[in-house]
Amino acid sequence: MTTNELREAFQRFYEERGHLRVPGHSLIPPPDDQTTLFIIAGMQQFKPYFLRTKEPPSNRVVSVQPCLRAGGKENDLDEVGRTDRHCSFFEMLGNFSFGDYFKDEAVDYAWEFVTKVMALEPDRLWATVHEGDPVLELDEDTVAIEAWKRVGIPIERIVRLGKDNFWQAGETGPCGQCSEIFYDRGEEYACGDPACGPGHCDRYMEIYNLVFMEFDLQPGNVLARLPNQNVDTGLGLERTMCVLQGVDSVFDTDGFRLIMDWVATESGVPYEESDISRRAHRVLADHGRAVSFLIAEGVEPSNEGRGYICRRLLRRAIYQAKRIGLDGLHRLPAIVIEQMGDAYPQLREHAADIERIVRAEEEKFSETLARGMKVFDDLAGKEAISAEDAFALVATYGFPIELAQELAEERGQPIDIDGFNELMEEHREISRGGGESSTQQTAAQLVGPGHPETEFVGYSKTRVLTAVVDAGPAEGTRQFVKLEQSPFYAASGGQVSDHGYLAVEGEDSRLDVADVLKFGDDQVLVVDLAGHAPLAPNTRVEAVVNWSDRFPTQANHTATHLLHQALRDVLGDHVKQAGSAVRPDKLRFDFTHEKQLTPEERERVERVVNEKVFEAIPVRTFVTPIEEARKLGAMMLFGEKYGAEVRVVEIGDYSTELCGGTHVRSTAEIGPFVILSEGSVGSGARRIEAVTAGEGWTVLEGRSKELEAVRAEVEQLKREAKKPKAQAGAPEAGVEILWQDKQGRVFVAEVTGANGSGLRDFSDQVRQREDALAVVLASADDGKVALVVNLDKSLTELDAVAIVRELGPIIGGGGGGRPTLAEAGGKNVGAVRDALAAGRDKLVAAVN
Repeated sequence: MTTNELREAFQRFYEERGHLRVPGHSLIPPPDDQTTLFIIAGMQQFKPYFLRTKEPPSNRVVSVQPCLRAGGKENDLDEVGRTDRHCSFFEMLGNFSFGDYFKDEAVDYAWEFVTKVMALEPDRLWATVHEGDPVLELDEDTVAIEAWKRVGIPIERIVRLGKDNFWQAGETGPCGQCSEIFYDRGEEYACGDPACGPGHCDRYMEIYNLVFMEFDLQPGNVLARLPNQNVDTGLGLERTMCVLQGVDSVFDTDGFRLIMDWVATESGVPYEESDISRRAHRVLADHGRAVSFLIAEGVEPSNEGRGYICRRLLRRAIYQAKRIGLDGLHRLPAIVIEQMGDAYPQLREHAADIERIVRAEEEKFSETLARGMKVFDDLAGKEAISAEDAFALVATYGFPIELAQELAEERGQPIDIDGFNELMEEHREISRGGGESSTQQTAAQLVGPGHPETEFVGYSKTRVLTAVVDAGPAEGTRQFVKLEQSPFYAASGGQVSDHGYLAVEGEDSRLDVADVLKFGDDQVLVVDLAGHAPLAPNTRVEAVVNWSDRFPTQANHTATHLLHQALRDVLGDHVKQAGSAVRPDKLRFDFTHEKQLTPEERERVERVVNEKVFEAIPVRTFVTPIEEARKLGAMMLFGEKYGAEVRVVEIGDYSTELCGGTHVRSTAEIGPFVILSEGSVGSGARRIEAVTAGEGWTVLEGRSKELEAVRAEVEQLKREAKKPKAQAGAPEAGVEILWQDKQGRVFVAEVTGANGSGLRDFSDQVRQREDALAVVLASADDGKVALVVNLDKSLTELDAVAIVRELGPIIGGGGGGRPTLAEAGGKNVGAVRDALAAGRDKLVAAVN
């Protein structure tokens, strides 16, 4: 079984058992999940379903999730290259149940897949279970133990473990006891410890983890019950392939083959030449994959956040490449894309950007690395690297502290990292007021117990007389403000925040509303004071939404609902929304679909949406209990938070969806709908970008002008074609039309200054220009006569060769050619008009 085959086999196995195939999420967690920098497990996109703050698209789903453990507490970077099994970037195959089945069924499914589909020997499989935790007040997981015994694992191969068998994605949130499947790779991989078992060494390879997600871990180690007992599993693709293909490490599997071979060939250093070469090859393969995926998702090397992790991965790869003499690392992503591009088309789409960014970072860091390594090598004689030396390496030479730690460890040299951190903290200038998270935290101080909640009235009003009920202190030119009533929509469900202004009662000033921050059902405005005094509570204001932004935004939002249904009509009911962005200038709609739309499908989707626009269907919104919405068949979309009461947007009998956004009153208000692009955004997911309303009209007008320009150019070319040609053999002196019937079907003319090939080309031009069925041309020059008969291919009953053989003797010669174009030559110059007249009579009779 290959890597690609295992991906598909896993998803197909669970689909056949009632699971909905769901695309993997971006490596960037959803906005409402700030517990990790990157997606570290397949369950993260499903957290709202475990918590039941959102309704899942199905109570059973299956996915293939790219993961990255390279930042924060979930960090495998230090192990990459040192062990046979660790990767920072990896793929996790997972099956999930949201309150549908639990431990027994999860064990049954896993055992069947591992022993039947993967055909692993049952005698080599071990299971681990949670031994219990008195702090969390959890007992030994006897249910899991009995389930494994039931499927055939003897009790001596069921191992009880502690914290390794309690799974959580962050400090808080959904969690639960878990049970793992290990594969015994044999004595040759043993560590020599008689007590060795699963979780101790590389002899026992963990391949499958079944997490029984039934708790919500809250601060203070408090376990609260989730609304349902859920299942969250993960089958590590790389580790499983290592077992299936019987190789020593994950890097020896077919999923890494192209990359590993390329590194060996380009460096000239064999993979197994030494410990240094082995680690370098593995780091390059792993980090090359990670960096390629990050850049494809829009993460570029920088000095903070996710960009810093991208830079760290890339610089570690550059250093390891230098160690084995490999230059031009920017060529590596192309091999990663060749290896993984079929499964992840977004890599191919962003190939040029990935290479460009890697090349720029490689060029910049190579110089830094050369300078820093010289200084680092000078420190080799010291017993330890002091905090001051480490600080100088980083602050003066730009040498990454993580790399300094790794290299110091390799040569057994201690480094005062705590002292270094203290010096760096003193050195840094931390901006306390900047950044999105800082903004959210500051604004959040106006929300919650003790603070009045803003009433949103923006569904029915775009301007309202109201009052400031709470406000923070001014920070520079901005201030956080809460209104009693607000017409401003706060970004959610893919729709951007409204912009507008506050007009202070009794004043001429207008204060721009730059943003609207959402906190559950509450909101806080970000107001630009621009020299105005800070707003105080009880200040009366008129809050006004910019209609020029709101109207096209809601036109685009309603259009996404029509687009969603049109895609299902054209492509099938498997299409489901996988994300959206609704702005004034355009809309973006992500949906589940495996392949690119054909030109015909794209045209049909666009046409269906426009037909619904032209029908002027009323758009109705209402609030109803969620159970009633389900009975109405309302679609439950990704990205929306659903409670007991939900808002339904109904477009006639064509579309019914749950949605909290703003919408037009009738589809007629959407205006022209124009698709700008359609492309891939990941395995099994596509994206359409489109425009409506004024932007749609602008696009269509631009296309019309382009078409007019093309038509004008064609007309000019036609006029040029009528002019005498200056090149050799073309008619130069002119054309004397001898006969042309009223219907323009037969054209006969004498041409001066043309030879055989020029006359032949000119006959084609004349037939096309005059839209003639038959053309006869003759030319006399320097005692020689040339004659051409050119017929439209529709005149199947005529043969141009037969005609010129009749006319040839008149001019004292003969001719030939093909059925639609033939020519004759002779020396009887005085008979040119006679030959043309004979040709005319012959053709007119035949055409009539």
